[in-house]
Amino acid sequence: MAVFGTIDAATFGNNVAVTNGDATVTKNAADSVNVGDILVLNSVNYLVREVTSTTAIELHKAYAGSTNGTLGGAVRRTAPKAVAEYVVKGGDSVSYDLVFVDTTEQSIASNKTRGITGPGWWQYQTYVTHNGDTRHKAEYLAPAKATAGNAGDFTDDTVVADVLEVITVGTQPANSTSSSGAGTFVAAATRDQSGTITFKWQRQTANATTRWVDIAADTDTGITYADFTTATLAYSGLASDALDGYKYRCIFNTSKGAATKRTNGAATVTFGS
Repeated sequence: MAVFGTIDAATFGNNVAVTNGDATVTKNAADSVNVGDILVLNSVNYLVREVTSTTAIELHKAYAGSTNGTLGGAVRRTAPKAVAEYVVKGGDSVSYDLVFVDTTEQSIASNKTRGITGPGWWQYQTYVTHNGDTRHKAEYLAPAKATAGNAGDFTDDTVVADVLEVITVGTQPANSTSSSGAGTFVAAATRDQSGTITFKWQRQTANATTRWVDIAADTDTGITYADFTTATLAYSGLASDALDGYKYRCIFNTSKGAATKRTNGAATVTFGS
């Protein structure tokens, strides 16, 4: 492979044969692949360690999925070899995305908000600050210009947007008072492209001024949360006023990588009538 690969994703035209616990993959001679390429099989990344013939390759580790003589949808990516090996083999305890930016994606505003500003290969990750805001860390690994048609399009659209997609926040969550100990918070947003909107709910304690926490089912004692990745956050099991004044907000994104938006204010919970 080239030192700086230019293929983000190329799906094999033919099925491959894989065996659980075996690193050998049998393929059609018409589907090309080189040593150092990333081969995505059943949504798992493998490095191509050896090309033994036009119809057989060896992966860097044994195939972990089920044995399948007609596995479809194998995807080839030609990332920079050393970086591909480092990321796929888990050379860092931090979870990074290895993403490719084509010559169209490089100019999209929502990509620039993530620090991705040029065409080629990037190593990317996000982290959440103490006040619940998402921050981005992007390292430019290798410049390489390729059009979308030549590069393909890997399933990294939530990181690298294909088109500029803008989220508009609509419904803001309202305060919820419940004597039964159960209730909901509702938020809504629209987008101007075809991406699927994603939701993430966060809460802040009554006395906090900055720290927001992503909600899970058991985030807080004395209340149970559900549907915290949907437009409607549900709670139940609230039996006292111990959580009165806890605040809630929703974070929006899309499957096409729109810049993150969130509800403007914060809704509170109160136990009682």
